[in-house]
Amino acid sequence: MRMRPVLSATLLFALTALTLILLRPLMPVDETRYVAAAWEMHVGGSPWVPHLNGAIYGHKPPLLFWLINLVWAAVGVDAFAARLVGPAFATACVAMTGLLALRLWPDRLARGGAAALILAVSPVWLLFGSTTMFDAMLTAATLLAMLALWSAVRRPRRGTWVALGMAVALGVYAKGPVILIHVLPVALSMPLWAGPDRPSARQWAGGLALALAVALVAVGLWLVPALILGGPEYRTEVLWRQSGGRMVASFAHRKPWWFYAALLPAMIWPFGWTGAGFGALRPRRLWADPGARLAAVWAMGAVVAFSLISGKQAHYLLPELPALALLLSGGPPARRWGRRDLWLAAPVIGLILASLAAGAGFLPVLARLGDPLPLWSLALGGLCALTGLAAFLRLRAPVTALAALPLALMIGLHLGLSPLLSARYDMTDLGRAVAPHDTAGIAVTDGTYHAQLNFAGRLLNPVARLSDDAVAGWLRDHPGGVLLDQTDRPLPGMTPVLRLPFRDRTYTLHRSQEVAP
Repeated sequence: MRMRPVLSATLLFALTALTLILLRPLMPVDETRYVAAAWEMHVGGSPWVPHLNGAIYGHKPPLLFWLINLVWAAVGVDAFAARLVGPAFATACVAMTGLLALRLWPDRLARGGAAALILAVSPVWLLFGSTTMFDAMLTAATLLAMLALWSAVRRPRRGTWVALGMAVALGVYAKGPVILIHVLPVALSMPLWAGPDRPSARQWAGGLALALAVALVAVGLWLVPALILGGPEYRTEVLWRQSGGRMVASFAHRKPWWFYAALLPAMIWPFGWTGAGFGALRPRRLWADPGARLAAVWAMGAVVAFSLISGKQAHYLLPELPALALLLSGGPPARRWGRRDLWLAAPVIGLILASLAAGAGFLPVLARLGDPLPLWSLALGGLCALTGLAAFLRLRAPVTALAALPLALMIGLHLGLSPLLSARYDMTDLGRAVAPHDTAGIAVTDGTYHAQLNFAGRLLNPVARLSDDAVAGWLRDHPGGVLLDQTDRPLPGMTPVLRLPFRDRTYTLHRSQEVAP
C-alpha cells in the first residue's frame, strides 16, 4: 500500500518518457554516437574494447553497448528498442528514489510518493532520462549505493558493504570512476550525518575497505582483459585521458565554476520555487535528521566537486536529482494554486508565447534554419501548454497541480519542435543515401564527424574524415565512393548529386564526375 504512490509516479515517468522518445529522432551527436558504438560491437567488434568508426573508443565503458546488444539479440536490430535501455534505468531510478525516501523517513510515508513524483516530472530528468546516454545508469548505481549506505547505518552487516561495492562497480561499468564523485562524499562523511546509531569507527572503516575491494574485483573482471586487448592506446585513454585529464584540464565542455549554481533553479523547478519547497532547502532543514543530512551531503558534495572540475555539462549532475527530490519531498505545497501563483508557471507561459510568436513569424532563429515549423505542431505545443496551465489552476491536489506544469512544458516543447527535429536531426534519410556506397567508400570533410551515419546506414566500414588537401587522393583511391561536404564550394573532379539538411547546415553528397549519374 505504501508503495502505490511510488509506483504511480514510476508509471507516469515511463509513459512520459515513451512519449518523448516517439516525438523525436535518435539525436546526434550523442545518441547516434552511442548506438553506433553498439552497432559496431554487434557486427563483429570486440565486446571488451568498444570501437567507434573503426577506432578504439575509450571515452566510455561498455555497459550501455552490452545492454543494447542484449536487447538486439532478443528482438533484432532496431533503433527504437535500443532507445529503451537508458529510459528503463531512469524509470527504475524513480522507483528507487521513492523507496529510499520510505527508508529514510519511515514515519512519513507521504514522502515516498512525493519524492518519486518530484523526480518523475523534473524537466531535466525527463529530458536526459529519456535519452540514450550513460547518466541514468550512473544514477541507478548511485541510488543503489545510497540504499546500501543507509542499510549499513541501520543494520551494519557484511552484505550491506558488499552491496555498496557492487553498486560502485555498476557505476564504473556505466560511466567510469566518476561514480566516486557521487558516492564518496556520503560514504566518507558517514560519522557526520548518520546520527547516534552509526556504526563504530572500526565497522565503518572495515566496511569501506570491503566495499572498495569488492568494487575493484568486479571492475577487474572487465578492465584487466580490456586493457590487455586494447593495447597502449586504450590504456592511455581509459586510465588517464578520460579520468584525470577531464578533471585537471578538460579538453571538452569547459564551463565557468558557477555553471551549476546558475543551473540549479532549473533543476528544482517547479517544486523548489514554492515557499514550502524553498523552505525545505534551508540549512536548518537540511541538517534536521540523518535522512536529510545524507541527501544534503549527496547533493552538495557532487555540486562542489563538479564546480571545481573544468569540464561541465548539465547532465553530469543527473545522479543528484534524486537527492534534490528527497529534500524537496519534505516541503510539499499544502494549498490550491490561484492567479497570484502564475509566476510559478512562467516557463509554460513562455512556451505559449513562443508558439504564438513562431506562428506569426516573429522568431527569426527558426526562419534561418530553412524549415519553418508548421502551424499544426505549434498549435499542438501551445494547446498542451494551455492544458497544463489550466490543470495547475483547477486541480485541487496541490502537488498534482504543480506536477502538471513540467509535464506540459516538456510534452508541449516536443510536440511543437517535432517536425523540425525530424527534418534537421533525423539521420535516417542521410544514412540510406550513403548506405549503398559502403563498400566503395564514404568520406566526410566535417572534422567533427561523430559516426552519426554509421548506424543510420548500417555501415560495415569506417567513414573517412578528410582534410581539404586529402580529397583528391581519396577520390583516386575510391572512384566509386561518395563524399559528404557541408560547404557550397565546388570539389575538383566531383559532382554534387544530393543535398540533405543536418542540424543548422546542409550536407552535400558528391560523387566522381565519371560515375555521378
